[in-house]
Amino acid sequence: MKLIQCKMKIVKRRLCILHFAICILSFGQVFVFSGCERGSSAAKPEKGQFQGSPVPVTVTPVRTQKVQRTVELVGTLYANEEVTVAALVEGRLASVSADLGDRVRPGEILARIQDDEFRFGVGQIEGSLGETLAKLGLEKVPPPNFDVGKTAGVLKAQAELNDAQAQLKRMQALYADKVISGQEHDSAETRYKTSLAAYKNSVEEAKALVANASSKDSQLDIAKKKLADASIRAPISGSISNRFVSAGEYVKVGAPLFTIVQDQPLKLRGLVPERFAPEIRVGQPVEVKVDPFPDRAFQGKLTRISPAAELTSRSFLIEALIDNSERTLKPGFFAKASVLTRVDAGALTVPQQALVQFAGLAKVFVVQDEVARERVVETGVRVGKNEVEIAKGLKPGDLVAISGLTRLTDGASVQVSGPTLPLKDGK
Repeated sequence: MKLIQCKMKIVKRRLCILHFAICILSFGQVFVFSGCERGSSAAKPEKGQFQGSPVPVTVTPVRTQKVQRTVELVGTLYANEEVTVAALVEGRLASVSADLGDRVRPGEILARIQDDEFRFGVGQIEGSLGETLAKLGLEKVPPPNFDVGKTAGVLKAQAELNDAQAQLKRMQALYADKVISGQEHDSAETRYKTSLAAYKNSVEEAKALVANASSKDSQLDIAKKKLADASIRAPISGSISNRFVSAGEYVKVGAPLFTIVQDQPLKLRGLVPERFAPEIRVGQPVEVKVDPFPDRAFQGKLTRISPAAELTSRSFLIEALIDNSERTLKPGFFAKASVLTRVDAGALTVPQQALVQFAGLAKVFVVQDEVARERVVETGVRVGKNEVEIAKGLKPGDLVAISGLTRLTDGASVQVSGPTLPLKDGK
């Protein structure tokens, strides 16, 4: 009996499990059927059909506008010129008259080196030169091809030589007529030879004096230059960006004293990717913005283009001169620049509010026959304050929705309400 009861319990248990499995299968079938019905009811409606009331929207046509094409780059502002002023002579600084931030003009004195020694040197050479010119009987240093026969010593020797020569001729005639003795004739001949030697010697002395005068004149020029170099002057106009010395210091030749930067105009240097090479030309306008003045655009012009590209970045260097007449910009600023390359007269634009961004894609809804159609578009540059260029995906005259976008789907019925903006010039 116990064995029969155990078998009955096993059978009942299996029947219960079978019944439970049948119930689960029945419930799953019902769920699948109901899900299919819901899926079919949510299927995309055909063109012109949409369940529910039409969505009210405002539309505007795609406009054709002029768009300024630019090439964007980043770069650094540099001084137009930067000069380190160094000492040209050795000595102790007597005074320093320029400091950091001072604006200077070409030739303006920045510092002075004690110049007493240089003044004494100039005076000494001037005295020696004057003595040499006095021996030559001249008031100023003669030119390189000067005729020494015009000097006082040579003129005197020439006169004595002429007199001795004339006297010798007379004596020779008298000696031939037996009027004078041989001794008198020999004396006249000796005097002539002595005068001739004196003349030649005076010519050589005059040449040496002329050469000495020229040498001393050159020495005088060097001494005067050293005296002038004792006054340190600005070689260019600009501003003092560094001062390295103070009054009383002893400086040697070549020691840096100041750095001057020319900050009007400034140079912008930056790299442009090689794909923009066909669009970049010397003379194109450049607009620059810097972080310290985010609301201002500084104007300039492209002046130089590198003939070679960098292998590492595949970019080439450009240089532009940026107007800095207000001295607002400073060398070393990081700058964002735009090179204005050309104007595109046929660019398509839509208002910013017509765009829907989703998963990295830009979309608009084009309204056709009161039905919204989703279009994926490719955007370009911003135009004005509220317009965006559409590079691909639309054509002129397309009506795009600018309101109710959160309720729109592809194929939704719409009701156009509100004004439709004009295409262009009120048309």
